[in-house]
Amino acid sequence: MTYCIKPTLLTALLALGAAVAPGAAVAEKRDWYATGTLGFVTQSDQQLAYTRPGVAGVANSKLPLDTGILTGGAIGRYLNDDWRIEAEFMYQSVDHPVFTLAAGGPTGDGNYASTSVAVNALREFDLFGSSSARTYAGLGAVYATEVDVDFESGGVERGFSGSGAGVQALLGARYAFGERAFVDAGVRYLLVSGVEMDGEEGAVGRVKADYEPLAVTVSFGWKF
Repeated sequence: MTYCIKPTLLTALLALGAAVAPGAAVAEKRDWYATGTLGFVTQSDQQLAYTRPGVAGVANSKLPLDTGILTGGAIGRYLNDDWRIEAEFMYQSVDHPVFTLAAGGPTGDGNYASTSVAVNALREFDLFGSSSARTYAGLGAVYATEVDVDFESGGVERGFSGSGAGVQALLGARYAFGERAFVDAGVRYLLVSGVEMDGEEGAVGRVKADYEPLAVTVSFGWKF
């Protein structure tokens, strides 16, 4: 016995298949992602060049720096299987011990901190032979919306604040949990050179210094 499918029914089935197949492919491909990031930061001691009105010359002193934290987030998009770009916002800060900027200048302990926005371009590599684990390396163009160094003594805080453009390098690995969730572990280095920070909160004068934190980070992300 021969069975025959009517042309109208066959056409409907083909149309349904064509509609469902691309839709399923799109549903599986998630190009966008968002991440939240925490990190441990360190920074080498930095040379501060301090000038103030009415005092000739520049007072140079090296600010000893310790460790601190990084926190922030990013939104990114995969361009293809290997390249992705992302926009991020980060806050990072390292502490410093009791320090006197110069004779007659601010003194006390405090921190050296920043807020920044960046656009990163990252290249992924399959070094582990697994579709779930990908390593990456990238560069970012950074604008430090604020870099500030604070000194607190006797409950009184004085600080200097400025902004500047810089660059950062990123290296790490990303592990996916299914189609959406992933965790990211990485290292990043930021350099903003020659930041000019003007006095605020009662501080007088200007400080010029480099800002170059090195951070180890963990990010948690979601694809959508």
